[in-house]
Amino acid sequence: MTKVFFTYVWGPPGNPAWPMTFASKAARSHARKVLTEGDLVFTIGTKGEPTAPQDQGRVLGVFRVSDLEVNTQDYGLPRRHETPEFDSVTRFPYALHPIAVWEIIALDNKFAELVGPLTPNHHLQAQSKVVELYEITAEPLLGLDRQEVPPALPKTDFGKGLVAQKNSKLAPKHQGSYTGTFGDHDIWYVYTLVMRDAKKKVLAVKVGYSNAPKAREAAHNGPLAEEVTGLRWRVEAKQPTASEDTAREIEQAVLAKYEEHKLASNGEILSGVDPLMVAADIGTLMRSRLTE
Repeated sequence: MTKVFFTYVWGPPGNPAWPMTFASKAARSHARKVLTEGDLVFTIGTKGEPTAPQDQGRVLGVFRVSDLEVNTQDYGLPRRHETPEFDSVTRFPYALHPIAVWEIIALDNKFAELVGPLTPNHHLQAQSKVVELYEITAEPLLGLDRQEVPPALPKTDFGKGLVAQKNSKLAPKHQGSYTGTFGDHDIWYVYTLVMRDAKKKVLAVKVGYSNAPKAREAAHNGPLAEEVTGLRWRVEAKQPTASEDTAREIEQAVLAKYEEHKLASNGEILSGVDPLMVAADIGTLMRSRLTE
C-alpha cells in the first residue's frame, strides 16, 4: 500500500523537476529507511524566506520516490538563489532520484487547512525529514489538481550511469510512470579486478569495461588454476555508465593515468597501485565529465 509523507521545501519542484533533496546525509538515510519505493512525498513551502510569498504554506509538489541516492551536483542544476546561504545545490547535495513528479496547480491549497492540526513535533521534523501522514489526513492532498513534470536527469557520466542502472531494475509496477531518456539496453560498467596473495597483499589490478563484470571475472580466473596457485581475480569495484562508449572512454582515461604501472604483457593490468585509489579515480573521472 502506498504511504504518504510530507516535508518542507523552498519552492516548487521545477520543470524539469529537481531530485528530492535533503538537509543532510542523515536525513536522506532516514528517508530511505522509512520510505518504500513508490511512496508519495508532498512538498510544502516554508512559511518564510527564501520561499516566495505566494508559495509559503502551500502544497507545491508531490514526488513518487525511488531508493536511488544521488548528488544534486551531478545534475548541473541552475542556482535557485544567488546568496550562498540559500543555494540549494551547495547546501543540499544529498537527494533521491524520483520515479515521477507532479506540480500542484491548485492555487487555494493551504497545507494547514487541508490536513488540519498537526503536532508541533510533526512540523519540526518536516523541516529536515519526511514525515508520514495518516491515511485520512492525507486524503485531501491526493485530490489536489496537479500536472506531471519530467524529473531532471544527471549531466555527469557518474550520475547518468546510476540512473540508467536504476531504470533497468525499476519494479514493473512503476515502469510505466518512470520518466527517463535511457533506452532498453544492457548497463555497461567500468570495473576493477584485483588479485591478492594468501596474505591479502595486492599483486595486480585489472581495469576493464563490460556489461557483465562477474562473467569477466570468471573468464580471467579460468586459466589461473586457483586450486594450484592459490590466486584469484575478484571484482572489487564496478561503476555503471549510460553507454558502452562512455565505459570505454573512462577505462582508457584511467589506464592512461596509470601508464607507468601497466604490465608490458597486458596493458589493462596494473602493478604497484592501490585498488581503492583506482576505484576513486574512476568515480572522479565520471563526475568530471559534464555531458548533455
